[in-house]
Amino acid sequence: MHITKNLKCRFRGIALTAMGSLMVTAATASPQVQVPQGSSESWRERHEQKVAEAKQGAHDVVLIGDSITHYAERDSLYGYYFGNRKTLNLGFGGDGTERVLWRLQNGELDGVEPKLVALMIGTNDARNQSPEAIVAGIGAILDALKVRTPEAEVILFSVFPRKAGKEQNTLDRVNQLLTQFDAREKVTLVDIRPKFYLANGELNPELYHRDMLHLITKGYQIWWDALEPYLSKALNEEPLPANPPMAVLSGTRDGPRHQQKLEEVKRGDYELVFVGDSITHFWEREGEFGMPVWEKYYGHRKAFNLGFGGDRTEFVNWRLQNGEIDGLDPKLVVLMIGTNNTHIGKYSPDETIAGISSNIHNIRRRLPNAKVLLLSIFPRGENAADPLRRINEQINARLPELAAADPAITHLNINQAFLEADGTLSSEVMPDLLHPNTKGYAIWAEAMEPTLSKLLNDEPVQP
Repeated sequence: MHITKNLKCRFRGIALTAMGSLMVTAATASPQVQVPQGSSESWRERHEQKVAEAKQGAHDVVLIGDSITHYAERDSLYGYYFGNRKTLNLGFGGDGTERVLWRLQNGELDGVEPKLVALMIGTNDARNQSPEAIVAGIGAILDALKVRTPEAEVILFSVFPRKAGKEQNTLDRVNQLLTQFDAREKVTLVDIRPKFYLANGELNPELYHRDMLHLITKGYQIWWDALEPYLSKALNEEPLPANPPMAVLSGTRDGPRHQQKLEEVKRGDYELVFVGDSITHFWEREGEFGMPVWEKYYGHRKAFNLGFGGDRTEFVNWRLQNGEIDGLDPKLVVLMIGTNNTHIGKYSPDETIAGISSNIHNIRRRLPNAKVLLLSIFPRGENAADPLRRINEQINARLPELAAADPAITHLNINQAFLEADGTLSSEVMPDLLHPNTKGYAIWAEAMEPTLSKLLNDEPVQP
């Protein structure tokens, strides 16, 4: 449905009236302009954070909206779709069109030249504004985007449905009126509302939190799956498959050790990085663990330990995407991961392979100059009949395929060095038949050293 020029002017007038003192022109816009009244401290902090992120530049994708966009950052799908795509998330909890427009005019897009902008806004406005005022506000945002990001493709989503009531009635009318914007240059209106409903016409509760407003992972999957064709085209990439397994997602792994590593990475001069789970983590442990061996083999090599107890591939993805390798340019990354996928996560070999592949992808995208030494998952259990060892060996048999796909990747299987001649794993090497002791770490380092020193192009450490 299209509207006349006069009606468009009337909508614009409503927008200007609704914005009131919050409206500022491009000529006077400045990050120092006073923030809107009633803004919380957390809102102001997020605005300042986003202004700082904008100044960093190199953002290919911008997501604009309210809490539904904001909280996407917390979902495990977010890293899968956006973790390696130079994305600026300008979603703010509680925002309506007025605040979005203010933010865009006050620093959050300064210097940003994205290839694609995704916009979904309006549900908070439905509390106290008319459909016409809301649509006028969205039009004003589109005008601001045309000025500030003229080369970007803009994907405008119809406002997602929420539980029945006054707000939803308003949004129904808003979405009818949004069709006028589909005719704008570089603007595409995408309406995925039918996907949120069951056959009986009711909202699907499996897509929402209990408030029937904010999305959970299944809801976000619908959204990102709809955005992906436009996103991959704008970035000139192959589209990402929908409904990926958990192993390739980004599972939040914040905590004291993550914060510790964010401090350590600021040194920025590491040439050798280890990535993995507790088996890698315990290189740092004193006593009957890996510390003395680490000092001998890697203390002089500017080595950085990014092993985390209990980690699975999805947690590795999150850590790599959230600061632990930012600013680094190492020569080599050693990756050994997967035993918690099959044990704790109960993932299949196919799922775990996909997860390891996603870890490699993250490393290669973020550390393009680094070589990768991919280790087979270490043996566990008393003998070859151990169920978890058998599953892990199925994965190990396929790891050479991952290395063959990229000349920067070297696969190495040192598992035999840990085993007796009959294939048994001794508690003298791994007391719990999983984690090496000091003797086990010495075996690891010695077996890996010829390949590692060759990749680093330095002198091998003698046993």
